[in-house]
Amino acid sequence: MTRRTVAPNAGALLPPARSAPCEATRVASSPLRTRAGAGLTCVLIAGAAIGCGAASGTGDGPTGDSGPMSTTTEVAPYFYAWGWGSPSYAFGSLVEMKAMGGPAAVTIGFVLSGGGCDASTEIHAHRDDVQAYVAAGGHVKASFGGATGTYLEYACTSAAALAAALGRFVDDTGITDLDFDLEQGQQSSNAALNAMRGAALKQLQDEKHVRVAFTLPVSPGGLPQDGLDIVQAAVSAGVEVAVVNGMTMDYGNGTDLGTTPIRSIDGLALQLRGVLPGLDLDQAYRRAGATAMIGKNDDDETFSLANAGTLVAYARQRQLGLLSFWAIQRDQPCGAAATLDLCSRVNTSVLQFSAVFAGVNRSP
Repeated sequence: MTRRTVAPNAGALLPPARSAPCEATRVASSPLRTRAGAGLTCVLIAGAAIGCGAASGTGDGPTGDSGPMSTTTEVAPYFYAWGWGSPSYAFGSLVEMKAMGGPAAVTIGFVLSGGGCDASTEIHAHRDDVQAYVAAGGHVKASFGGATGTYLEYACTSAAALAAALGRFVDDTGITDLDFDLEQGQQSSNAALNAMRGAALKQLQDEKHVRVAFTLPVSPGGLPQDGLDIVQAAVSAGVEVAVVNGMTMDYGNGTDLGTTPIRSIDGLALQLRGVLPGLDLDQAYRRAGATAMIGKNDDDETFSLANAGTLVAYARQRQLGLLSFWAIQRDQPCGAAATLDLCSRVNTSVLQFSAVFAGVNRSP
């Protein structure tokens, strides 16, 4: 199931360009996530620090620079950008989620063009919640892209314009940990666009000291060529790539979801060793992430709690930089007829998958 960019049946409550999560089949050329920072994440609004919180999982500080590699794995599930305040989920905010025992880091998705060369503003509208979550020790990533919608880089006409738009987003939200979830095939990966994106991200890192990660589709052999081209173009532009996060999902009915995600990340790590400068294989695993689609998928895959345990054990063994899943709002029970954006159809209680993933840094 390819992750979409908005909730279903939202009507006028949501921007018209967005669509519902969790129910589109991944296309052949669009198979998909990052490592986090330890230290402090400071929320900056209009240039003023309004709160800092400890971030789990990497050696990265508040500047977003890669820094020394940590020996822990960050767990940062996706949080629907359209999920704030919705009665359909067990919690309506980051603070409420954390109070229920939810994760200490999240990846909010997705940020798109909000009209021209400006970012969409769901995160801006909930800065108070983001600030409170960070102040309570949480860490927030913002993910740009997704399966549908107009990417910001499509709407910006130059690298300088894209860097300026991303810089405005950083200034307005205080979020400096940025993920680019690029899963629209050749539209989101071609030579001209990859070069423009890479130049913009290099400029942004120089000016705002952001952390940059990519979330990309993977197959059992690792990244397809269009995903590899994205990473290579960024590296060639001088971007410090913190993590490349593989979308370990949408393989098709009958896939062994215990072994296939592991094969995919093994392939990804081998690729990263060759693309990211100066890494041995162990270090390449530290720059790799894995994102699962929890529970039932619309291609009849089912990623079970047992599969989650297998992936967690593998991540612990390889010391992956990141574990994530789509999405934290789906980590709840529901009826068999419920749409897949609402729940996993596997849970018997709220936050079951989150509890399994949280065990990655505990001794077995």
